[in-house]
Amino acid sequence: MGVVRQDYGMDSETKKLNWYYYRKEDGCGDRAICHYLRLEHLISLLETGKLYANRRKEFKDANEGYENKKLAFGFSSVGDSAIPEVKIQDRLIPYSDIIYCPTSCWTTKQQESFLMWKCYATEMGACIKTTVHNLISSLNIDLSSSNEENKVLCGSVDYVEDYMRITIEENQLFDKDIAYADEEEFRFYFHLKSDTDKDSKGIRIPVNTKVMIDSVLLSPFICKEAADKIARMLKCAYNVNVEQSKIKVSL
Repeated sequence: MGVVRQDYGMDSETKKLNWYYYRKEDGCGDRAICHYLRLEHLISLLETGKLYANRRKEFKDANEGYENKKLAFGFSSVGDSAIPEVKIQDRLIPYSDIIYCPTSCWTTKQQESFLMWKCYATEMGACIKTTVHNLISSLNIDLSSSNEENKVLCGSVDYVEDYMRITIEENQLFDKDIAYADEEEFRFYFHLKSDTDKDSKGIRIPVNTKVMIDSVLLSPFICKEAADKIARMLKCAYNVNVEQSKIKVSL
């Protein structure tokens, strides 16, 4: 286990390197990921240029809001690009903030999933396709090495049979009950200086949608006539590449 600090390019204006943290096991940032959501949420994202991230405590899985008192230390960095071991007082995400941390959940499943449509999108749903690197690069927040108060952590989720026995901070962030294993989840945590209202259900993170979104897949539950019109609207209004679902369902 380990977390590596990775640069993803230089900011064109500030000329500072930008950084994010990823699990060593996940390798490079060009990994393809998808996000299923309701169509109105997609349009809100395109209109506002802001990605909504729920706090962990708001998830349906009650384990996500469980505050593990056994955790007593932070991340260590590993690998060729490692930074010094993170001390308790300099942990990447303070222990007290773990269950309140805004989180964006994606899947590494590239095959369109009927179950994902049913669980995470209404009949008028969509699926965003992108890569880890593109999502990170689309963030309009200061992640330069000189601003240690803003941090993004990302990594694939491992599925375990006894979540309540977790005693390592990284595992609490990236482990999940085995009942959710079919999701093949990849998640992003946002620990931002501007996030001060811990009582809110989530935050909206400014993004460049042209960088973030490779293409959009429409739900199989949208009839062809409506899907064609929605595809034309998304292309005309937001210049988004739209694909039609290949799943055949009875409407």
